[in-house]
Amino acid sequence: MPSLRSIRGRIKSVKNTRQITKAMEMVASAKMRKAQARVRDTRPYAEKIKELMIRLAAIESHRPNPFFQVRPVATVGIILVSTDRGLCGPINSNVFKMVNRFMAERPGVKFEFVVIGKKGQDFVRRSGLKAVGSISGVKDRGQIEEILPATQVAIEEFSEGRWDEAWIFYTEFVSTLSQKPRSEQLLPILPEMSESGAKKPSPFLGEYLYEPDTADILDVLIPRYFETLVFQRVMENFASEYSARMMAMRNATSNAKEVIYQMTLIYNKLRQAAITREISEIASGADAVQQG
Repeated sequence: MPSLRSIRGRIKSVKNTRQITKAMEMVASAKMRKAQARVRDTRPYAEKIKELMIRLAAIESHRPNPFFQVRPVATVGIILVSTDRGLCGPINSNVFKMVNRFMAERPGVKFEFVVIGKKGQDFVRRSGLKAVGSISGVKDRGQIEEILPATQVAIEEFSEGRWDEAWIFYTEFVSTLSQKPRSEQLLPILPEMSESGAKKPSPFLGEYLYEPDTADILDVLIPRYFETLVFQRVMENFASEYSARMMAMRNATSNAKEVIYQMTLIYNKLRQAAITREISEIASGADAVQQG
């Protein structure tokens, strides 16, 4: 049976923990609202430039441009987006599980990683995987320039033929209560396909006129497409991180309250038992004196 002193110490410790988790919940809540607004602001542009590139893929697939050409897959590059800090629920582990399933489904394929976030770096290192680039410390209110070192490495690896495909793995923000791990192929850029696997005829064929010429335009547009999508997916990950952290800290605060309540009941019962025992001892001593 624990002593009253030890229970008081445990109650005090849990109360201190509750204060910390409550403060972390409030901080995550404030950051979450800003991150969600950033996601809403960046999604339309990212989806439009992706739509544009899918249309161009239907037009340009016959040209000798490596970014539109499908080739036998020997090496796959993965851009892994994770958080820098923990205490945000299972969002990192869910993405890592998806990566492991993705690799298990492709035996004989070599995988290389460009990692954004410290948790992803730890995962790649623990798993004995090869990282050709990594960055951390990206700010949730930062600019696209912060992720350029990662995107430039990925574009170079693909354009020089060392990667045959480039994928990104991240956590998509759905709502405050829902965040889903996602994978998305970024390179090569593929036209829209029908359910049977055939390339859909595009109603936009012949729509674009290039000035000064096709090569110059695509040299600028393809990196912009790639950087925009990676940056937007990083913003999705931030919104997911803060939402998950807020809920995790809210649950921790609620659990701390329940623990304090239960421990207070135990403390009061022990204290009442001690008081009753002392009264009984006093009464027994008084009876003994009277009888003596």
